[in-house]
Amino acid sequence: MNILEKVNIAILLVTVLYIMALSNRLAEIEDLRPLVRWFITFFTSVGLFRLFILLVYWLIRRSDALLALYHRNRFLKGVWTYCYKANGTLNYGIWRIAQDVSSLSITGYGVDASGKMDSYFRSISQVFEHQGVDEITFARTDIASGDEHYSKSMLYIDPLSRGGWLSGPTDIRAQSVLFGYDEDGVRHAELVLQRAEKGLSEREIVERLIACTETPKFRAA
Repeated sequence: MNILEKVNIAILLVTVLYIMALSNRLAEIEDLRPLVRWFITFFTSVGLFRLFILLVYWLIRRSDALLALYHRNRFLKGVWTYCYKANGTLNYGIWRIAQDVSSLSITGYGVDASGKMDSYFRSISQVFEHQGVDEITFARTDIASGDEHYSKSMLYIDPLSRGGWLSGPTDIRAQSVLFGYDEDGVRHAELVLQRAEKGLSEREIVERLIACTETPKFRAA
C-alpha cells in the first residue's frame, strides 16, 4: 500500500466517523423523516470527504516538510549538483527538481570549469519504474552548437542518506545513456548527485561546486 492510498483511507475513516456521529444526532430528531436524514447525511458526508481531500493535498503542496513526510525517502524536491570528467576536462551540472503530490519534473544545465553554462536540459517524461529502477527521459541542448539530443537516466535513490523524517535523501546514484547528435549510445556511469545546501543561490552553489577539489563523483564509462 503506497502513501497516497494510506492518506485516502485515513480521510475515508474520518468521513465514516462523521457519518456515524451525524446519523446518531439526526435520529434524535423525531420529526425528521428517514429520507430527509439520509439526504442530509449523504450530501454532507460527500462534501466533507471532498473538502478533506482538497485541504490535505493543498497543505502537502504548500509545505516542503509535509511533502517530505508524504514522499519519505522519495522526496527529491530541491537543487542537486554533480560533476564528471569527459575528454580530460571537468564538467559540472545542476538539477532543479520540482515535485508535488503526484508528479516530478527536472530542469537543469551544465557548466564548464569556468562556470559558464554550456548546455541545458529538461525532463520530457515522468519518473517511471522499470524492473525496480527509476528512469526518466531528458531533452538536452548544446549551447555552443545548438544541437539537440536526448538522454535516459536511471536513478538509484539512496534511502539511507535521508537526514530525518522531514527531509529526503541527500544522495542519488545515476547512469545516463545519450541518444542522437555525435554522442549516440554513449553511456555515463557512476554519477552521484548531491542535494545542494539550502539557503544558497545557484551562483553560490556553482562557485562552491567548481571550487571543490575532491575526486569527481562522475566519470564517463
